[in-house]
Amino acid sequence: MKTLIGWGYCLLKTDWREIWRLSNAARGDGGFARLGVLSDLMVSTLYYKISPSEYFYFCFHGMGKEDRLDWAGTTAMWMAQRRFVPKKIIPTFSSKQRFRVKFDHLMAEHLGVVSWPYSDDSIVKRLLSQGGTSWFFKPEDGQCGAGGFIIEVGGLTVDEVHDKLRRKLRSGRKYIVERTLINHEALRAVNPSCLNTVRVVTYTDGQEVEVLFSRVRFGNGEDVDNLSLGGYAAEVDSDTGRVMGEAVNTSSGVAEYCDKHPISGIRFDGIEIPHWDGVIQLAKSAALVEPRASIVGWDVAVTNSGVYLVEGNHNWGKLLWQLPVRKGLRSDLDRYIERIDHAR
Repeated sequence: MKTLIGWGYCLLKTDWREIWRLSNAARGDGGFARLGVLSDLMVSTLYYKISPSEYFYFCFHGMGKEDRLDWAGTTAMWMAQRRFVPKKIIPTFSSKQRFRVKFDHLMAEHLGVVSWPYSDDSIVKRLLSQGGTSWFFKPEDGQCGAGGFIIEVGGLTVDEVHDKLRRKLRSGRKYIVERTLINHEALRAVNPSCLNTVRVVTYTDGQEVEVLFSRVRFGNGEDVDNLSLGGYAAEVDSDTGRVMGEAVNTSSGVAEYCDKHPISGIRFDGIEIPHWDGVIQLAKSAALVEPRASIVGWDVAVTNSGVYLVEGNHNWGKLLWQLPVRKGLRSDLDRYIERIDHAR
């Protein structure tokens, strides 16, 4: 039943116009006509527990049946991650406001929550009085960086800030207001348009914490670094903090790899994440704040002055996990599940 629910969810959320375009582009890769691609796609979404878009991200149209079993798609990840993080504590991670309450001591300064319309301008006056000129507004219920934006308030009046918020905020939606973090110069040199973050995925039994894997994301001229919004992602050696190999981008609807950042021209391979010991220690500290969540992906900001927790992800991303290493990691997911079952 869960497989069918996940399958239906994937089909419902699919941009079928984009799938039609990708099917046309993929016709020659697997020896199919376009309708053949679509037919194979529909069977694959149910049998391999993937979404239609993942059929192209994972390059299933050019892959044998046995190799397809290696990949973990949306439905398989959803079913596994529900076991890693109990349903009753998922809101701790899905709600930015609840997350702030529990993990505030590991995060950077924030001013509270704002929405439009609002009844007073106290938070606007606080924005102007704090001494910082740049603030990040993050949707309280946002996912994958969508809807976040930065407002520069330096030199503005209260009325001018109100006007900016009126144009940016979506009516009725809540936003967490945080001081904009500036990357360490080594990461900012790669991409200065946004905060480039590290994701560290940890496992805990409530006593000890183990790092399972690490990835780094770089923006591509936008306000956020997410893969889903045009960013780049690469593997990081969890022991050393060194970036491994090329970075992946999925903005075309398929996985494309690049050895250099297209804006700065800096090679991804060999970049060393500053304050790496601090990154790992922060992720391990976060994992013990809510030990009932066995496996969580922690997003960490690295600045010149140190490291800050940005958010925790109970759904830590099948694309960010697998695409940077160019292979399916379904067997690793199965091992994680076995480990959880054994611990319980």
